[in-house]
Amino acid sequence: MPEKYEREIEEILRRMSYPTQSRRRRSAGWLGDLSTIWRRYTSDVSPTQLLVLGIALAFFGYFVRAFIPALGFPLSLLALACLVGGLALSMRQRNSQRPSVWRGETIDLSNGDWWSNLKQRWDDWRRHHG
Repeated sequence: MPEKYEREIEEILRRMSYPTQSRRRRSAGWLGDLSTIWRRYTSDVSPTQLLVLGIALAFFGYFVRAFIPALGFPLSLLALACLVGGLALSMRQRNSQRPSVWRGETIDLSNGDWWSNLKQRWDDWRRHHG
């Protein structure tokens, strides 16, 4: 019996390490490649971190410009790139189709009667908690 399980595990691992043709997606050209690279590098960076880095680089570039003028311009361009990237990340996350969740429960705002439902819940809570 254990040999059977070992063979199944080995087969599963082999299939995972060599993806089949059906699991591979065709690239959408250079835009698809650029999108993949962008997602890979920005997966663990939050928009706030990128915006703060951009602002810090802008201030640093402003003060460095007085001492090393050749370094001020590239730092300012890098700051601008960070600010634009942070804005793009923020917009991408805002437009994603995440359901509205409050305290672990999905909020359905499609029902036009949500205000009366909220008022009813508030009245029930007030009745029980004094």
